[in-house]
Amino acid sequence: MGFESFLQENGFSFERKISKGHSSEVFLIKHLSSGNFFALKKEKASSRRKHMLFKEVSNLYLANSKGIGPRLYAFDPMENCVVMEFIEGPAFSKWLEQSPSRKDLEFFVKELLKQAKALDELHLDHGQLAGKGKNILVRIEGKNPVPVVVDFEKASQVRKTHNVSQLEGFLFKNPNGFAARKVKEILQLKE
Repeated sequence: MGFESFLQENGFSFERKISKGHSSEVFLIKHLSSGNFFALKKEKASSRRKHMLFKEVSNLYLANSKGIGPRLYAFDPMENCVVMEFIEGPAFSKWLEQSPSRKDLEFFVKELLKQAKALDELHLDHGQLAGKGKNILVRIEGKNPVPVVVDFEKASQVRKTHNVSQLEGFLFKNPNGFAARKVKEILQLKE
């Protein structure tokens, strides 16, 4: 059928590419009748990780059961693509660079750790919550910054979960990490 045909048959228009990874690309698409924006993640033909989008769908569906992650809308196994909620907002690391207020950061960290605990309870290990913080987006709801965990293709329902401990290390314990230094500075935490 082809990517363009998939969009047309499902009432979407292509807006722009959002990101490109090793094995997939993410596009911003618009639903023509509602005017709503969505993210479409498409597996590259050259990907060696076959069925990764099916894994992402399964993991995201489980995370969505606890209100975590972008809402899953559709999956097309023939086109190897998944349509999900488009999250408007910067990556956590970019937001942190802007030195949010202590109150906002406290709220955000509390909510993020609550989501990590829920993922642990679901036995769903994300596996990529640390690093540069790019799999955590910041969406403003009302006046509050809310974390949205994205990119569940490498998550696992089999391996031991360590979402909370991974985030605690990333946010508070890594002496060489930008995030831990900045969080400690803003929250005025002692070494």
